[in-house]
Amino acid sequence: MPPEALPSAPHTDPALWILLAVMLALVGLSAFVSGAVTALIGLSRARAHLHEQEGGGRRDGLAGRLCEGVTALVLRLFGSSIRTAAGATSAGELRDAIELHRGEAAAEPEEVRHERAMLRSILDLGEVPVSDVMTHRRNLVTIDAGQQPAQIVDEVLASPYTRLPLWKDDPDNIVGVLHAKALLREVRAHGTQLEPVDVVALAAQPWFIPDTTTLLDQLQAFRERREHFALVVDEYGSLMGVVTLEDILEEIVGDISDELDVNVAGVKPQPNGSYVIDGWVTIRDLNREFEWRLPDDKASTIAGLVLYEARKIPEVGQVFTFYGFRFEILRRQRHQIAALRVTPPATGEDRQ
Repeated sequence: MPPEALPSAPHTDPALWILLAVMLALVGLSAFVSGAVTALIGLSRARAHLHEQEGGGRRDGLAGRLCEGVTALVLRLFGSSIRTAAGATSAGELRDAIELHRGEAAAEPEEVRHERAMLRSILDLGEVPVSDVMTHRRNLVTIDAGQQPAQIVDEVLASPYTRLPLWKDDPDNIVGVLHAKALLREVRAHGTQLEPVDVVALAAQPWFIPDTTTLLDQLQAFRERREHFALVVDEYGSLMGVVTLEDILEEIVGDISDELDVNVAGVKPQPNGSYVIDGWVTIRDLNREFEWRLPDDKASTIAGLVLYEARKIPEVGQVFTFYGFRFEILRRQRHQIAALRVTPPATGEDRQ
């Protein structure tokens, strides 16, 4: 009986070995890139800085051009570029530098705190939506276009604003934006006879923008359209509020008050160190004014933050503690928190 034949080695296709080698090389490359991209960006920056210091007089060498080419190629393979990666790192470095020079609140001059808040606001323009700084529809002054012209004139004169939304049949049906100066010209032209005045014809076309528009995009849009006034709508087309050029500028430099502004700060400091705050006051305004660090990514107003953290509609007198702050509900209007007392953490405690 012949001996049993030994099993032969399976046939291996050389192409499989080549594919395996390529996969291993890619894995090694990805591990290398994760640690080397930052170094390549830093080297490119340092080289650019040296080139600027020398006035650009020295021609780039072969090694320098090769370094830049490898950096750009590696970043492009991973969906990025030197410009975008360096820009993101620069913004982070600026934020770190701002916080690094932050001292004790009691020892810092008011000018330093204000300048630091301005720098933070400038860096945040591309991240903050207009819904965070707009005037909510609950606080808007709008005009019913169906009223008599004389009554409309009285309402415009009683308002502190120069641009007023006009609506017809339904407050959500905005048909135009009436400028007080245009109405004044028409009233003067007709004298005491106001019946022929057509306010809808005087109004400018309304400009609607989505509530997710960032402040940076809206600032650029204001410049391009040469307009100062936009109506904010949600995803369903319902009116949410109004945003103006002044709102965006105030986000950077702080409140800009004039003789016609209505004082609606909504914050009353108390002798014991706490603050009585209206529920509609925005978290960003509080953080900028008092250098608090309350999160503003879950809610835009102080009442909204309490509702989000409490996971229920609180009763008057209830007390909550979030992020080191004490929140006491003082007043409610139906299902809305109208006023609350906020006690910040003691000086020196972590406010995050």
